[in-house]
Amino acid sequence: MLTQFVLIALLRAQSGSPEHSWDVPGVEVDDNIPEVFLVSGKQRGKCSRPGLVCLSPGGSATLEGIEMRETAAPIIVLARGPQLAAVGAVHKPDPNQPWQVEMVANFKGRSASGPIVVAILDSESPEALQNHEALVVWDVNMQPGGSLGMRFLLTAESGFRPSHSYLLRVVQRQDKIEKILAEGEFHLE
Repeated sequence: MLTQFVLIALLRAQSGSPEHSWDVPGVEVDDNIPEVFLVSGKQRGKCSRPGLVCLSPGGSATLEGIEMRETAAPIIVLARGPQLAAVGAVHKPDPNQPWQVEMVANFKGRSASGPIVVAILDSESPEALQNHEALVVWDVNMQPGGSLGMRFLLTAESGFRPSHSYLLRVVQRQDKIEKILAEGEFHLE
């Protein structure tokens, strides 16, 4: 990504073009790169259980709810747009509209030096879970710590769909062993 910014800056300097990325031909900017942020004390307090991933809307285009389940703990539900969580809701969101997500992961223990992997798996597919087949995977380089905050988009192009549940897992590989730092399940509507 840094290479793209340097390339854009060089092209602008050479051509004298205005500072709009769409004015630079041949350079495609990926808008779905997650934003990593420092977790505040307030955010850490809301997501206080070690090993838990807490999700919430990452922007005004996504709403949050909770689905009560008979056989398991309640699950966070993220809905697109001003969609109402009621039967017969009038508004139908654009099927290409992404879900805006903010994640706070409170690690089971302090992470070590080295990259951390954030992966989202289809929790309704036993094969995907067993084979560790993720819909998206992000590598995060950070200093050792006890939490991670990220904002990202989940899109239909990446395989996410409404009325479906997913598992978000934060892992770190240490000496050929995958250590799960935090995980959490969520549902999209």
